[in-house]
Amino acid sequence: MSDDAEIQASSSPNASIPGMTTGKGILLYLGSFGILIVLFYLAMKFDSFSGGIVFFGYFALGFFLNRIVLRGLIEWHPVYNTLDNVASGKLRMMLLWPVTYPALFFQLLVSQHL
Repeated sequence: MSDDAEIQASSSPNASIPGMTTGKGILLYLGSFGILIVLFYLAMKFDSFSGGIVFFGYFALGFFLNRIVLRGLIEWHPVYNTLDNVASGKLRMMLLWPVTYPALFFQLLVSQHL
């Protein structure tokens, strides 16, 4: 590998992130969904367990998935890498993550294997 290629690889924003595969993304999604189910169960079972924890947990898990999974799996095309496109895409993925991530994984698997 040439020196220029090494500089470009080390200066890219995702260079320090280990390779994210679709399988790892699915496992992280399933773990996050499991945590959300546990939070819902605790909020329903115990009166002392606040529903606010579920509310903030939902957004925290969406933020986590955006930072780890979405960043590792998706690379924005330079033509569509506008503030409006990226912000709306990331916000939609974060706010509706229980529905949007399975759709993303399905699209990635179709793209990779068909």
